Amino acid sequence: MADKRCENGHFIDESWDLCPYCPAEENEPEIPIVRPSRFGSQEARPTSPPEPRRPPAVPLPPPPIVPRRETTAPVQPPPMERTVAAPKISTEAPASRYVVGWLVGLSGAVRGESFAVRIGRNVLGRDKRSDIVVNDDQASSHHADLVFRPEERRFILMDHNSTNGTYVNEVEIEPRRDLVTKDIIRIGSLRFLFMPLCEESFYWDDEGALK
Repeated sequence: MADKRCENGHFIDESWDLCPYCPAEENEPEIPIVRPSRFGSQEARPTSPPEPRRPPAVPLPPPPIVPRRETTAPVQPPPMERTVAAPKISTEAPASRYVVGWLVGLSGAVRGESFAVRIGRNVLGRDKRSDIVVNDDQASSHHADLVFRPEERRFILMDHNSTNGTYVNEVEIEPRRDLVTKDIIRIGSLRFLFMPLCEESFYWDDEGALK
């Protein structure tokens, strides 16, 4: 607070010699009034030029909208395949099972019927899957085997551990016997006449022709 008074009793700053509130005399030049600054400076601070006005900020365009990807479950890799041992496939053609003889029925329901005998093994029995089905109650499911060996030109009849045995010309075979033309085979109550096609001088060649 100012504690200095002019002649007319106005409170003025101590640094002032003239009272700005008293009326000026006619012959007194006009003195500009300089008010003290906040820090007691007697000189008026120069007015700084106004800062240049900045252009208004242009708003940035909104970011592009990226479509939201649906979250999908991760694809599981296929299970590893195990290596499995496979049987070797033969490229050789199986031997042709040509007819090499016949059994001709002599009794019962098979009388007058013929049954083909082929190269290799021929199963005789009551089982429907047999090569030659013997439909008799005394016959076993797998009663006997009639085998033709082409390298030896032999017909061999072998009993397959049957219950009632296998007979050739009414003699039980133990356990096998070579067959010759017109041998009579009995299995159970049924009898068959054996008639060969292939013999020492008569056989199938590699091209399937008789020689």
